[in-house]
Amino acid sequence: MFAEISILLGTTGWASAATTAAWIYRRRLRTDSLTGLGNRQALHHRARRERFTRSLIGLCMVDLDQFKAINDTHGHDFGNKVLAAVATQLATVTEPGEHAIRLHGDEFAIWLGPIPTSSAAEQRAEAITAALAEPIWVDGHRLTALGSVGLAVAPAHTPLTDLLGQADAHMYEVKANRRLTVLPTHSDRTRDNAHFPGGEAA
Repeated sequence: MFAEISILLGTTGWASAATTAAWIYRRRLRTDSLTGLGNRQALHHRARRERFTRSLIGLCMVDLDQFKAINDTHGHDFGNKVLAAVATQLATVTEPGEHAIRLHGDEFAIWLGPIPTSSAAEQRAEAITAALAEPIWVDGHRLTALGSVGLAVAPAHTPLTDLLGQADAHMYEVKANRRLTVLPTHSDRTRDNAHFPGGEAA
């Protein structure tokens, strides 16, 4: 960041450089370092900005199914690459006004923002679920990291904690009926000899 400030000072005045540096700093505070998505602080910022909107607000929560098995089988570095690939899927599926967020671990959210009807929000949740069902490639492995998507729809003034709680509860209902995450059936790690249901070789 200091290098960026030095460049700014070379091309503009102190006031402008300070304003730009503050913007860069705030952006970094609201960005997840692993995936490049917004983080929980970014979600709170978005919710505060739109709390006076005179419409419904939609929020989706995404939790990867059986993600622990990926880490246990292939290690955390591989797991982090899977998270980054999933983040790309979520960023790609977002529409204007929506924001993909990494909350923590393998849990993500998509802030749908103002939405006309509950039915429209349900259609977006279905589109997000479909996007996650698309195969991804990680280190030569083809896998499908399925995600359970929970939806919350409420008036814009609803506290974010309530929205998250509603989406979380719905997500666990969905997860109870989902099949296992599809995993590669082999690994370079010598201790990994297990095969997983639905696995696909690279």
